[in-house]
Amino acid sequence: MTNEARMLNDEPIGAASRISSLRHSSFVILSSFLILVSSFSAAAELTTALDIRTLPYERSLEKLPVELTAVVGFVESGGTVFVQDDTAGTHLHFKPARNDLRVGDRVRVKGVTMAGLYLPGVEVVEIDVLGHESPPAGVSASYDDLATGRFHYQRVVVEGLGRTLTPLDENRSLLRLAMGSRVIEVRVDAPLEAAPSLIDARLRITALAAGGINDRRQLVFPYLRVTDWSDVALTQSAAVPDSLPVISVAALLRFGAADEPHHRARIRGTVLAAFEDGRVFLRDVTPPPPPREVKKDEPPKPPLSPAIAIHLISNPRLQHSTTPSLPSTPSLRSGDLAEITGFPVMAGFSASLADAQVLSNQPAEPPTAAAVTLREFQDGSHDADLVQLTAPAVLNDFFRTRDGYELRLTSGGTSIRAFLLQNTAPSLQLGSLCQLTGICLVESATTDKGFRSEPDRASLLLRSVADIRTLSTAPFWNARRLVIAIALLGGLVLLTLILLTLQRRQITRLESKIAHQATLDERQRIAREFHDTLEQELTGLFLRLDAATTRPLEEKARTLLETSRSLVSRIQSEARNLVSDLRETGHATTLTEALELLATRAPEGIAITLDLHPIGPIPSHVTHHLRMIAQEAITNALKHAHPTQITLHLSTTPASSPLHHSNTPSLHPSASLLTLRITDNGHGFDPTAQTHGQPGHFGCIGIRERARKVGAEVRWESEEGKGTAVCVELPLGK
Repeated sequence: MTNEARMLNDEPIGAASRISSLRHSSFVILSSFLILVSSFSAAAELTTALDIRTLPYERSLEKLPVELTAVVGFVESGGTVFVQDDTAGTHLHFKPARNDLRVGDRVRVKGVTMAGLYLPGVEVVEIDVLGHESPPAGVSASYDDLATGRFHYQRVVVEGLGRTLTPLDENRSLLRLAMGSRVIEVRVDAPLEAAPSLIDARLRITALAAGGINDRRQLVFPYLRVTDWSDVALTQSAAVPDSLPVISVAALLRFGAADEPHHRARIRGTVLAAFEDGRVFLRDVTPPPPPREVKKDEPPKPPLSPAIAIHLISNPRLQHSTTPSLPSTPSLRSGDLAEITGFPVMAGFSASLADAQVLSNQPAEPPTAAAVTLREFQDGSHDADLVQLTAPAVLNDFFRTRDGYELRLTSGGTSIRAFLLQNTAPSLQLGSLCQLTGICLVESATTDKGFRSEPDRASLLLRSVADIRTLSTAPFWNARRLVIAIALLGGLVLLTLILLTLQRRQITRLESKIAHQATLDERQRIAREFHDTLEQELTGLFLRLDAATTRPLEEKARTLLETSRSLVSRIQSEARNLVSDLRETGHATTLTEALELLATRAPEGIAITLDLHPIGPIPSHVTHHLRMIAQEAITNALKHAHPTQITLHLSTTPASSPLHHSNTPSLHPSASLLTLRITDNGHGFDPTAQTHGQPGHFGCIGIRERARKVGAEVRWESEEGKGTAVCVELPLGK
């Protein structure tokens, strides 16, 4: 390729490179400009309420400068004031407090931002009052606007129906306002006595939107703040309760009702139950409207209960602004014929009256409970009515709750909950069969197919403990008592087994003691017999042989007498040793001492060498058998091998030692092996042929039997003319 071609091909690449460089430079310049503008904006003063309230929480902590002109909308105290400009509202905080500001004052504020409990505000450094004008106009707000904090700390206008009015403290009042299906608190900084007639009236209220805030800066519930009653305007006055028509309970909250469902309704009926918490249950005496049309193939539905649940106003002063002529709320009793007015609301499954007042009441006959089956009790047809279950129920349990006691019962395999509103525990026995009477309460409802709501669960509200009639007490052997009885019986059996074990051990100790004493007595008896008979006879025989040797005899006869005399002397020595062994049972306490004692009893001309190493403690019967094995081995050597030297070796070696013989049983890793070896330099013999017993010779058999009793292995190592070694190996546990 020529140079000209290369230049033509490279020219577009160079142009693209220059364009890319130009774009990069422009991006750097633009970024620098934006950073500069941002830095300038960060340092600039905030001049509107909207700028302040939209600051992130972290930015509000930076104490950003504020210069704001706004109008005072609400004065909380000398330390907190709420202001509003054309953009939004915010709150001011003073240190020290000042009390000269009024609603409607136009102020110029200089200060710095602060986080606030819910949204940012201003810490005031300097404030000037520019003049006084009308308060800021309120913006129309719904309950959802208030619950979401959309207009928080701003003046709002709300409309609703007055529900209750109570004193908040000495100079403030609390108005509960129904906004559709929701009720909001309106806190008025004015005494209750100055309030107009507000209950059941339609109201338009100008107030400050506020609410309860938690530690996470979350709005828990909204409420409104009002300076005085002038901000509460009546748009429709309330009807006098006595002028309201008496309607049927079944007509409440139905579609197409003549009156709006949010206004008060007036009903008349018999009081079924009245509780201290303000709950009243009334059975309607007004004829209900005609039933709905029923299809031909549809099974007949049970008649709807004419009963209703009512919640009375607990404070008599709630009637102050609406019906000043009414006396305090009278106490209702079961059976009273009463007229009550209240606001219809939907309870768990049926219409109810809330914030109700008693218009009149007069005593009448006590009501009769409707007898219902379990199915009727749970299908919702007797909601809020006084019922008596036809099927008895078994009391399974009852326990304390916040309001009283809850009872758990079972009837026909169906669980029933009943509530008893009293502080003292009822005198009821678990397992009792009961007849129940009380108020049927449908606790919740579910929507079934066909857009029809069906009850999910029902319970029973007892008027008193008299509503529980015990048909039969619980059997004595209930589950709890049976468990206790089994536990006691098991404990008794265990104690008996322990006593039997202890008694058996005591008997075993006594048997061992008796056997030991019997053995000791028998040994001493045998020792006496040996001493008085055999040893005496041997002594006499020895004296005769000794006398015979003093007479002149032939050499052959003298040699025979000397041999016989020596044999009798050895037999006599062995007899003495046997008698000594039988009597001295308590002297040799260890195997080492026993072997040392054997060495002292060796006949003349025999040298016994001791090679004894320290060993651990072993049982006394093992010591006895090992000592007797050693003694029998020495006796056999003296009788048959005619040794001049005998060696007694005793030692223990670890289980892992390579010195263990192959015939030794396998040992535990932590065990050891005791070795007892009796070695002589006598004539020796064939151990295979002569250690399994010969006529009149039982020494080796006795050694094997003793070794087997203590779990030891014994073997003979010998050859003709090379001496003999008797080796006993006993495994010792950990």
